[in-house]
Amino acid sequence: MEIGQVIGTTTLRGFRFVIKEGQEGYVKRNEFVSVKEAVSNKDIVGVIKEISISNELLPDEFGRDLRLTDVVLNEGEYPVPIVNIVGCENNGALELPRHGIKPGSQVELVDDETLSRMLRQDLDKSAFIGTLSVREKVPVYVSINELVSKHCAILAMTGAGKSYTVGVLIEEIMKKKGSVVVFDLHGEYKDMKFEDSEAKVFGIEGGNRIKIDVASLYTSDFENLIPDLTDTQRDLLDEVISLVERFYDGYDLSNILTTLETVYDMKKGKAGEKKPETDAFPEAMLRGITKKIGLTTVGALIRRIKRLERMGIFDIRGTALKDIVRRNQLTIINLSDADERVSETVISAISRAVFNARRRHLRGGSEACLEIPTILILEEAHNFAPRATERAIPTKNIIKRIAREGRKFGVGLCIVSQRPNRLDADVLSQCNTQVIMKMVNPADQEYIRQSVEAVTEDVVRDLPGLSRGEAIVVGSAIKLPVPVRIRERTTAVGGGDIDIVAEWNKDGRNKKTKEGD
Repeated sequence: MEIGQVIGTTTLRGFRFVIKEGQEGYVKRNEFVSVKEAVSNKDIVGVIKEISISNELLPDEFGRDLRLTDVVLNEGEYPVPIVNIVGCENNGALELPRHGIKPGSQVELVDDETLSRMLRQDLDKSAFIGTLSVREKVPVYVSINELVSKHCAILAMTGAGKSYTVGVLIEEIMKKKGSVVVFDLHGEYKDMKFEDSEAKVFGIEGGNRIKIDVASLYTSDFENLIPDLTDTQRDLLDEVISLVERFYDGYDLSNILTTLETVYDMKKGKAGEKKPETDAFPEAMLRGITKKIGLTTVGALIRRIKRLERMGIFDIRGTALKDIVRRNQLTIINLSDADERVSETVISAISRAVFNARRRHLRGGSEACLEIPTILILEEAHNFAPRATERAIPTKNIIKRIAREGRKFGVGLCIVSQRPNRLDADVLSQCNTQVIMKMVNPADQEYIRQSVEAVTEDVVRDLPGLSRGEAIVVGSAIKLPVPVRIRERTTAVGGGDIDIVAEWNKDGRNKKTKEGD
């Protein structure tokens, strides 16, 4: 359909055109148009990014630059759409044109069929996430292989629909019998259910409690879990852990406690000294430890380790990886009842275990391997891989490592954040696909633009105007950057906003009813 004619100077990056009478309704921001290349006669596809309205009776400085959906023509005024060239099709891919565009060329609206072809993916390996914002009949797919292997980020201000979009991606991955592990900070995914896939929920309380292998914890993990740990206590704990690692094939907090209690008794000069459980340790080693520390240090550390033991999530074996990562399974680690430091430790330990097990598998290891590739979804990622922090965050190093190396071992990463300017730049830049929803904070917008190569000025300018449930998708998982209306979920949606006024009114009605009785 012809909607206008090219005017003025053209470049290989863009052009302007005037609108054909009667076609004003088709000309809107983010609409796709095409013109013929001057030499090859190929169709060049572009996107309307601005609409400038000029008045021929007034000088340019009185002109108005407006972003409109519906163009209103007044006497003496005419709108001039400004088009950014996307490219021309060549063997299923888009490339920049090599020849120019003649002024006066006919501008046409790109039809739905052409747009669908341009965005087409292998249906067996892609996820249907929604439709074009400007064309509700044009489906948008993203490559799951690219999304998982090269990582992705879902970024938006609070309430724009991040978690809803994560749910859509999970639904699509489960259709492919995939493996997903989501660290759920607010209990938003725990009610997701599927007909043909399993959804398994682990929590830190109740029956199906997640268990963390104590031997997988680093001293830094203990420091994080015990914020009031002194330097002397940390050195003592480090020595005790080294001792039990040397003499036990596996150990838990009770082994650490028993060793500390033996040291305490020796230090106090009690008869019997060594406990039977520590008979494997050379007495000289234990006495060597007692000479370095005071009685109060040992006692204080014992109390702190007992505090960890009462949590009930640190075990000699931990939850088996094969129960966490499994084909055709969504695993939800529900951390809504955990404090920040426990969440950091759980995320760190599980992420390390998954990464190391996949690495062993790919390198031909025979023990503790993981055959199934998986994607880890991390909500509130800015808290676990922060740009800057006053204290050491145990999750940061493993998240950065997965972002850098996960592609080689089949460990994908999806980071979700409402504060991208607080995210570590290396982690954000390693996410090759971005799903960016409404973002009004200029600092967040600028940080995304600087950190992500695929995000241009045009993308950043569009972010504040996105409606809820609308996103701009850019990167390796999609053929070209497009605004997308995220499709409706088929599974239960959690984490919705509370209707405060309705709650107040409900209480008022209840009160009136009781008074009436």
